[in-house]
Amino acid sequence: MKKTKTSIAKILSFESNETELRSQLSSETMDWEWFVKATSQLGVMTTAYCRLKQKGLLDLVPKDLNTYLNEITKINRHRNESLLHQVKELSKLFSDHKINHVFVKGCALLASECYTDFGERLIGDIDVLVEPTNLYKAEQLLLNLDYTSFKPSLFGKYKKHRHLPRLVHPDRLGAVEIHSKLLRKNISKILSPHEIIKNRTMVTQVYVPKHEVNIDILVLNHQINDFGYLFKCINFKTCYDSLVLEHIMNRTENTYNNSKYHREFFTLRDFYFEPLQKDSKNKNISVVKNFYKHINKNGIVGQIYTRLVTVYIGFITCLNGLKLFVKNKNFRADIWSHKTDVLKLLKGQNKEIHSK
Repeated sequence: MKKTKTSIAKILSFESNETELRSQLSSETMDWEWFVKATSQLGVMTTAYCRLKQKGLLDLVPKDLNTYLNEITKINRHRNESLLHQVKELSKLFSDHKINHVFVKGCALLASECYTDFGERLIGDIDVLVEPTNLYKAEQLLLNLDYTSFKPSLFGKYKKHRHLPRLVHPDRLGAVEIHSKLLRKNISKILSPHEIIKNRTMVTQVYVPKHEVNIDILVLNHQINDFGYLFKCINFKTCYDSLVLEHIMNRTENTYNNSKYHREFFTLRDFYFEPLQKDSKNKNISVVKNFYKHINKNGIVGQIYTRLVTVYIGFITCLNGLKLFVKNKNFRADIWSHKTDVLKLLKGQNKEIHSK
């Protein structure tokens, strides 16, 4: 898989490597079916197609595949345009009602016109950060406009979450997540919601973070919320977003926060993309590199490690649930009323239980 990721990274990168890529992609050994599967698995299929177009290499793509990828990208482009329209609606709504807010992650890059092609990036939810005091006011505004809220899971109903349940609208494409914080862990020294809102900027009628702050948000979201730090894995969408922002800022050296999460992310990114600086002699970085190589080179070791991390996360989740069960009588009552579903969940027959 390492060779696969390296090849896709060359397509996504902002290096002047068109000659090398043309030679590689025109080879008789080039497997375009592999290209579709791999880029789809990594969540960068439309991104890779747009980068091939921007590098003047679409003539190498088989005609039928070119037509298919062009159509997929066209659909995604229209979707992103609709999402941006929705984001502008929400931004005006919150501003009119004096709710300080800032849109983050993919939608922030979209609103900031960071992408050469609107079809490049696959966007999931619309993430917006608001001041904690205005959290439920913001939600009520959307409920008044016919948005509906997803029912929280039984555990999520009592858990202090970083965002409210998703809000969806029958005539809008994007599900909206209203955040009071951005990370599962409380590490305000690294990423302070208050400072993000305070230092926001407006672009195309939308409040967004500064580029360097959005890189922090994207990196820490993967490393902490998606457990990238524990799994020692890399997310190509996050890598590409960080590269896009660095390209816009013309950044040539690594001046990011020196947290363990940042160090690991950029260490692993350097396996596939041009590093911002020469290899560090830091022993911790060397350990991360060697460990990543080992779990990716040896499939069995990688599977065992992934399983162990999954079990560890499950154990911590169960431990937190047990603490809540002991401390909260309402939670105990809900568990009892859903005891059949809880047993199914423990047996792996249900993915989650929704509260009434």
